[in-house]
Parts: sequence; structure tokens; C-alpha cells
Amino acid sequence: MGALYTVTMVHPAGRPRKFTKKRIKEILNELDNYIEESPVPILAHFAYKNNIPRHSLYDYPEFSTLIKKCIDKKESALELGMLSGEMPPAAAIFSLKQLGWSDKQEIAHSGSMGVQIIDDIEDKDQ
Repeated sequence: MGALYTVTMVHPAGRPRKFTKKRIKEILNELDNYIEESPVPILAHFAYKNNIPRHSLYDYPEFSTLIKKCIDKKESALELGMLSGEMPPAAAIFSLKQLGWSDKQEIAHSGSMGVQIIDDIEDKDQ
């Protein structure tokens, strides 16, 4: 005869989940609708309007695809708005920097005599 084993349920380590599976599905649906309906979706705005701490959305892998979709749509809308002149460039640049863009100059040295300056931002007056 085989040995008798007792199985006990062990709780996973770490902080317990704040949202139930049902609430996660609701948030997924609400976030997807928000992204589709907003011309420039902002994750912090969605979280505020839905009384959800923004940082808690990053704690759930279920939200990662929609968070990326939100950021991609925001980035696209900002860039298009700036290029079309519908959005003040300074405002778009500020928001794009929050998404990881930069407007730094890089200096590349090529040998002892040559210096090449690469400017990532075009001057509108030139």
C-alpha cells in the first residue's frame, strides 16, 4: 500500500492581490474602451477616473498588453499632433520625454581632425 500524504494549501509569497479575477476583467474592458475612445490616452488619467492607484496596474501582468497599447497610442498621437501643428511642440516634447524620448545632442569623434555633431531635433527656423 502506498503512503498517505496530506496536501496543505500554501499561500504564495508576497503581497496578496488587490483585485479579484472579476475586477481584473472589468478593468481590462474599461481600459480597452478608454484607449479606443481617447484621442490621447493617459494611463494616470484612466487610473484617476476609475479610482485605481496607477502604480497598481503595473503589478498585474494581465494589464501589460493594454498598458503598452495605451503608451503606443499616446506616443503616436503626440507625435502626429506636433508634426501637424495641432499641438504645441513644447507640450508634445514634454510628454514624449516622459515616454523615454530625448532631444540630446551627440558628438561623434572620428579621428584626430574630424568632429561630427549630430542634432536629434530640427530647428523650425532653419
